[in-house]
Amino acid sequence: MLEQLRERFLRAEPMKGPYWQNVRQLELYHQTFAQRIGWKWQAVLDELVELGWTIPDGASLFDLGCGSGIATEVVLERFGTVAEVVLSDHSALAAEYAATRLRARFPECRFRPTTEWAIPAGSVVLISHVLTELGREDLCPLAEQLQHSQAVLVVEPGTRSASAQVVALREMLRWHFTIVAPCPHQQRCGMLAVGNRQHWCHFHLRPPLVAFTDRQWVRFADAFGLDIGDLAVSMLVVDRQWNAPPAGQERIIGTADVGQQDIVLTLCTADGSISQRCIDRQRHREQYRRFRKRLPRWFDQKQPGRR
Repeated sequence: MLEQLRERFLRAEPMKGPYWQNVRQLELYHQTFAQRIGWKWQAVLDELVELGWTIPDGASLFDLGCGSGIATEVVLERFGTVAEVVLSDHSALAAEYAATRLRARFPECRFRPTTEWAIPAGSVVLISHVLTELGREDLCPLAEQLQHSQAVLVVEPGTRSASAQVVALREMLRWHFTIVAPCPHQQRCGMLAVGNRQHWCHFHLRPPLVAFTDRQWVRFADAFGLDIGDLAVSMLVVDRQWNAPPAGQERIIGTADVGQQDIVLTLCTADGSISQRCIDRQRHREQYRRFRKRLPRWFDQKQPGRR
Protein backbone atom coordinates (compact mmCIF):
# COMPACT_ATOMS: atom_id res chain seq x y z
CA MET A 1 0.00 0.00 0.00
CA LEU A 2 2.75 2.46 0.95
CA GLU A 3 4.98 1.25 -1.86
CA GLN A 4 2.42 2.21 -4.50
CA LEU A 5 1.86 5.57 -2.86
CA ARG A 6 5.58 6.34 -2.78
CA GLU A 7 5.98 5.36 -6.43
CA ARG A 8 3.35 7.94 -7.35
CA PHE A 9 5.11 10.62 -5.31
CA LEU A 10 8.53 9.84 -6.79
CA ARG A 11 7.23 10.21 -10.34
CA ALA A 12 6.65 13.91 -9.57
CA GLU A 13 3.94 14.06 -12.22
CA PRO A 14 0.81 16.23 -12.09
CA MET A 15 -1.96 14.38 -10.31
CA LYS A 16 -5.43 15.25 -11.50
CA GLY A 17 -7.48 13.29 -9.00
CA PRO A 18 -7.52 11.82 -5.48
CA TYR A 19 -5.19 8.93 -4.77
CA TRP A 20 -6.11 8.17 -1.16
CA GLN A 21 -7.88 4.81 -1.13
CA ASN A 22 -9.02 4.35 2.47
CA VAL A 23 -8.47 5.45 6.06
CA ARG A 24 -5.95 2.67 6.70
CA GLN A 25 -3.74 4.00 3.93
CA LEU A 26 -3.89 7.48 5.47
CA GLU A 27 -3.02 6.06 8.88
CA LEU A 28 0.03 4.22 7.54
CA TYR A 29 1.11 7.28 5.61
CA HIS A 30 0.77 9.51 8.67
CA GLN A 31 2.86 7.16 10.80
CA THR A 32 5.69 7.02 8.25
CA PHE A 33 6.19 9.41 5.35
CA ALA A 34 4.15 12.19 6.95
CA GLN A 35 6.35 12.12 10.04
CA ARG A 36 9.42 12.77 7.87
CA ILE A 37 7.59 15.69 6.30
CA GLY A 38 6.81 16.86 9.81
CA TRP A 39 10.55 16.82 10.62
CA LYS A 40 11.12 19.07 7.62
CA TRP A 41 8.48 21.49 8.86
CA GLN A 42 10.01 21.49 12.34
CA ALA A 43 13.41 22.42 10.92
CA VAL A 44 11.93 25.18 8.73
CA LEU A 45 9.95 26.58 11.66
CA ASP A 46 13.11 26.54 13.78
CA GLU A 47 14.66 28.90 11.25
CA LEU A 48 11.59 31.15 11.21
CA VAL A 49 11.64 31.39 14.99
CA GLU A 50 15.31 32.38 14.85
CA LEU A 51 14.37 35.12 12.40
CA GLY A 52 11.62 36.33 14.72
CA TRP A 53 8.73 35.33 12.46
CA THR A 54 5.46 34.06 13.90
CA ILE A 55 1.87 33.68 12.76
CA PRO A 56 0.19 37.10 12.70
CA ASP A 57 -2.42 37.70 15.40
CA GLY A 58 -5.92 36.79 14.29
CA ALA A 59 -4.81 34.91 11.19
CA SER A 60 -6.36 31.63 10.09
CA LEU A 61 -4.55 28.73 8.46
CA PHE A 62 -5.28 27.26 5.06
CA ASP A 63 -3.59 23.88 4.56
CA LEU A 64 -3.50 23.31 0.80
CA GLY A 65 -3.35 19.63 -0.11
CA CYS A 66 -3.46 18.75 3.56
CA GLY A 67 -3.11 14.97 3.29
CA SER A 68 -3.10 13.68 6.87
CA GLY A 69 -2.69 17.22 8.24
CA ILE A 70 0.95 16.95 9.34
CA ALA A 71 1.90 20.51 8.31
CA THR A 72 -0.95 22.00 10.33
CA GLU A 73 -0.10 19.80 13.29
CA VAL A 74 3.53 20.95 13.42
CA VAL A 75 2.62 24.62 12.95
CA LEU A 76 0.03 24.52 15.74
CA GLU A 77 2.47 22.72 18.03
CA ARG A 78 5.03 25.47 17.46
CA PHE A 79 2.94 28.63 17.38
CA GLY A 80 -0.23 27.67 19.25
CA THR A 81 -3.79 27.36 18.05
CA VAL A 82 -5.57 29.77 15.75
CA ALA A 83 -9.24 30.59 15.33
CA GLU A 84 -9.79 28.38 12.29
CA VAL A 85 -7.94 25.95 10.06
CA VAL A 86 -9.24 25.10 6.60
CA LEU A 87 -8.02 21.65 5.58
CA SER A 88 -8.18 21.43 1.81
CA ASP A 89 -7.46 18.32 -0.23
CA HIS A 90 -8.72 17.00 -3.55
CA SER A 91 -9.72 13.93 -1.52
CA ALA A 92 -12.68 14.44 0.82
CA LEU A 93 -11.51 11.31 2.66
CA ALA A 94 -8.12 12.88 3.45
CA ALA A 95 -9.59 16.23 4.49
CA GLU A 96 -12.06 14.53 6.86
CA TYR A 97 -9.34 12.25 8.24
CA ALA A 98 -7.07 15.21 8.96
CA ALA A 99 -9.89 17.18 10.59
CA THR A 100 -10.91 14.27 12.83
CA ARG A 101 -7.36 13.59 13.92
CA LEU A 102 -6.52 17.24 14.59
CA ARG A 103 -9.73 17.94 16.51
CA ALA A 104 -8.66 15.30 19.01
CA ARG A 105 -5.26 17.00 19.43
CA PHE A 106 -6.42 20.62 19.41
CA PRO A 107 -10.04 20.67 20.65
CA GLU A 108 -10.00 24.46 21.14
CA CYS A 109 -9.41 25.05 17.42
CA ARG A 110 -12.03 24.90 14.66
CA PHE A 111 -11.17 22.70 11.68
CA ARG A 112 -13.09 22.89 8.42
CA PRO A 113 -12.42 20.14 5.86
CA THR A 114 -13.07 20.91 2.19
CA THR A 115 -12.21 19.83 -1.33
CA GLU A 116 -12.27 23.44 -2.55
CA TRP A 117 -9.10 25.46 -3.18
CA ALA A 118 -10.71 28.85 -2.63
CA ILE A 119 -8.20 30.47 -0.28
CA PRO A 120 -9.73 33.09 2.04
CA ALA A 121 -8.02 36.48 1.92
CA GLY A 122 -5.70 37.12 4.85
CA SER A 123 -4.96 33.45 5.50
CA VAL A 124 -1.60 31.95 6.35
CA VAL A 125 -1.27 29.28 3.67
CA LEU A 126 0.64 26.04 4.19
CA ILE A 127 1.79 24.21 1.05
CA SER A 128 3.48 20.92 1.75
CA HIS A 129 4.62 18.47 -0.94
CA VAL A 130 1.93 19.78 -3.27
CA LEU A 131 3.75 21.69 -6.01
CA THR A 132 5.24 18.48 -7.38
CA GLU A 133 1.68 17.30 -8.00
CA LEU A 134 0.83 20.37 -10.07
CA GLY A 135 1.68 21.18 -13.65
CA ARG A 136 3.48 24.41 -14.49
CA GLU A 137 0.20 25.70 -15.93
CA ASP A 138 -1.38 25.33 -12.48
CA LEU A 139 1.05 27.75 -10.81
CA CYS A 140 -0.36 31.00 -12.21
CA PRO A 141 -3.93 30.37 -10.95
CA LEU A 142 -2.49 29.31 -7.60
CA ALA A 143 -0.31 32.42 -7.36
CA GLU A 144 -3.31 34.62 -8.14
CA GLN A 145 -5.12 33.20 -5.13
CA LEU A 146 -2.07 33.37 -2.91
CA GLN A 147 -1.62 37.09 -3.65
CA HIS A 148 -4.43 37.85 -1.21
CA SER A 149 -2.94 35.79 1.62
CA GLN A 150 -1.19 37.17 4.69
CA ALA A 151 1.70 34.72 4.41
CA VAL A 152 2.66 31.59 2.47
CA LEU A 153 4.86 28.77 3.77
CA VAL A 154 6.06 26.23 1.21
CA VAL A 155 7.96 23.03 2.07
CA GLU A 156 8.70 20.69 -0.83
CA PRO A 157 11.15 17.86 -1.57
CA GLY A 158 14.72 18.94 -2.26
CA THR A 159 14.67 17.65 -5.82
CA ARG A 160 15.50 19.53 -9.00
CA SER A 161 11.90 19.36 -10.24
CA ALA A 162 10.45 20.52 -6.91
CA SER A 163 12.97 23.36 -6.75
CA ALA A 164 11.93 24.53 -10.22
CA GLN A 165 8.31 24.73 -9.08
CA VAL A 166 9.22 26.58 -5.88
CA VAL A 167 11.39 29.09 -7.77
CA ALA A 168 8.65 29.66 -10.35
CA LEU A 169 6.13 30.35 -7.59
CA ARG A 170 8.62 32.61 -5.82
CA GLU A 171 8.97 34.78 -8.91
CA MET A 172 5.21 35.20 -9.09
CA LEU A 173 4.86 36.09 -5.41
CA ARG A 174 7.88 38.30 -4.75
CA TRP A 175 6.12 41.33 -6.22
CA HIS A 176 3.38 41.06 -3.58
CA PHE A 177 5.25 39.84 -0.50
CA THR A 178 8.50 40.18 1.39
CA ILE A 179 10.61 37.04 1.27
CA VAL A 180 11.32 35.80 4.79
CA ALA A 181 13.28 32.64 3.94
CA PRO A 182 15.44 31.13 2.62
CA CYS A 183 16.77 33.94 0.41
CA PRO A 184 19.17 36.63 1.67
CA HIS A 185 17.70 39.04 -0.90
CA GLN A 186 14.44 40.11 -2.57
CA GLN A 187 15.69 40.14 -6.17
CA ARG A 188 15.09 37.75 -9.03
CA CYS A 189 16.23 34.24 -8.14
CA GLY A 190 19.83 33.68 -9.19
CA MET A 191 18.98 30.10 -10.16
CA LEU A 192 17.25 31.49 -13.25
CA ALA A 193 20.50 32.81 -14.72
CA VAL A 194 21.63 30.80 -17.74
CA GLY A 195 24.96 29.87 -16.18
CA ASN A 196 23.34 28.33 -13.10
CA ARG A 197 21.29 25.60 -14.71
CA GLN A 198 23.42 22.92 -13.03
CA HIS A 199 22.26 24.13 -9.60
CA TRP A 200 18.91 23.94 -7.87
CA CYS A 201 17.69 25.59 -4.69
CA HIS A 202 17.62 23.01 -1.90
CA PHE A 203 18.88 22.53 1.62
CA HIS A 204 19.78 19.54 3.77
CA LEU A 205 18.19 19.56 7.23
CA ARG A 206 18.86 17.40 10.26
CA PRO A 207 16.05 15.16 11.55
CA PRO A 208 15.37 14.76 15.27
CA LEU A 209 17.37 12.28 17.34
CA VAL A 210 14.57 9.70 17.21
CA ALA A 211 15.37 9.12 13.53
CA PHE A 212 18.69 7.60 14.59
CA THR A 213 17.70 5.89 17.85
CA ASP A 214 14.31 4.30 17.07
CA ARG A 215 14.65 0.86 15.50
CA GLN A 216 11.35 1.23 13.70
CA TRP A 217 12.72 4.17 11.73
CA VAL A 218 15.86 2.23 10.90
CA ARG A 219 13.80 -0.67 9.57
CA PHE A 220 11.52 1.70 7.66
CA ALA A 221 14.49 3.42 6.04
CA ASP A 222 15.98 0.08 5.04
CA ALA A 223 12.69 -1.13 3.57
CA PHE A 224 12.26 1.95 1.36
CA GLY A 225 15.89 2.76 0.68
CA LEU A 226 15.77 6.11 2.48
CA ASP A 227 18.62 8.09 3.94
CA ILE A 228 16.82 8.73 7.21
CA GLY A 229 19.54 11.10 8.42
CA ASP A 230 19.14 13.57 5.57
CA LEU A 231 16.10 15.74 4.89
CA ALA A 232 16.43 17.48 1.54
CA VAL A 233 14.07 20.45 1.24
CA SER A 234 13.12 23.16 -1.22
CA MET A 235 11.35 25.90 0.69
CA LEU A 236 9.86 29.39 0.51
CA VAL A 237 8.32 31.63 3.15
CA VAL A 238 6.81 35.00 2.24
CA ASP A 239 4.84 37.46 4.35
CA ARG A 240 2.91 40.56 3.31
CA GLN A 241 3.83 42.56 6.41
CA TRP A 242 7.33 41.30 7.14
CA ASN A 243 9.55 44.31 7.79
CA ALA A 244 12.82 42.71 8.84
CA PRO A 245 15.73 43.50 6.50
CA PRO A 246 17.31 40.72 4.42
CA ALA A 247 19.94 38.68 6.21
CA GLY A 248 22.66 40.26 4.09
CA GLN A 249 24.67 37.07 4.28
CA GLU A 250 25.43 34.25 1.90
CA ARG A 251 23.20 31.20 2.11
CA ILE A 252 24.79 27.81 1.54
CA ILE A 253 22.84 25.79 -1.03
CA GLY A 254 22.77 22.03 -1.24
CA THR A 255 25.78 20.08 -0.06
CA ALA A 256 29.44 20.95 0.01
CA ASP A 257 31.81 19.47 -2.57
CA VAL A 258 34.33 18.00 -0.11
CA GLY A 259 37.79 17.14 -1.39
CA GLN A 260 41.03 16.13 0.28
CA GLN A 261 42.47 19.63 -0.13
CA ASP A 262 39.46 21.92 -0.22
CA ILE A 263 35.70 22.31 0.19
CA VAL A 264 33.68 24.12 -2.47
CA LEU A 265 30.39 25.73 -1.46
CA THR A 266 27.56 26.97 -3.67
CA LEU A 267 26.12 30.20 -2.26
CA CYS A 268 23.11 32.41 -2.75
CA THR A 269 24.38 35.93 -2.18
CA ALA A 270 22.84 39.16 -0.92
CA ASP A 271 22.83 40.66 -4.42
CA GLY A 272 20.79 37.74 -5.79
CA SER A 273 23.58 35.95 -7.63
CA ILE A 274 24.84 32.40 -7.27
CA SER A 275 28.54 32.07 -6.54
CA GLN A 276 31.06 29.62 -5.14
CA ARG A 277 33.53 29.77 -2.27
CA CYS A 278 36.57 27.59 -1.74
CA ILE A 279 37.79 26.66 1.73
CA ASP A 280 41.40 25.62 1.36
CA ARG A 281 42.55 22.94 3.79
CA GLN A 282 46.01 24.46 4.25
CA ARG A 283 45.00 28.11 4.54
CA HIS A 284 41.84 27.60 6.60
CA ARG A 285 42.46 24.43 8.60
CA GLU A 286 39.98 25.06 11.42
CA GLN A 287 37.17 26.11 9.12
CA TYR A 288 37.87 23.18 6.82
CA ARG A 289 37.48 20.76 9.73
CA ARG A 290 34.36 22.50 10.98
CA PHE A 291 32.64 22.59 7.59
CA ARG A 292 33.57 18.97 6.91
CA LYS A 293 32.00 17.93 10.21
CA ARG A 294 28.78 19.88 9.81
CA LEU A 295 27.70 22.32 7.15
CA PRO A 296 26.33 25.59 8.60
CA ARG A 297 23.38 27.48 7.16
CA TRP A 298 25.19 30.72 6.39
CA PHE A 299 28.68 31.50 5.13
CA ASP A 300 30.84 34.15 6.78
CA GLN A 301 31.68 36.70 4.11
CA LYS A 302 35.02 37.50 5.77
CA GLN A 303 36.34 34.02 5.10
CA PRO A 304 37.80 32.49 1.87
CA GLY A 305 37.51 34.40 -1.38
CA ARG A 306 35.40 33.93 -4.46
CA ARG A 307 36.32 31.12 -6.73
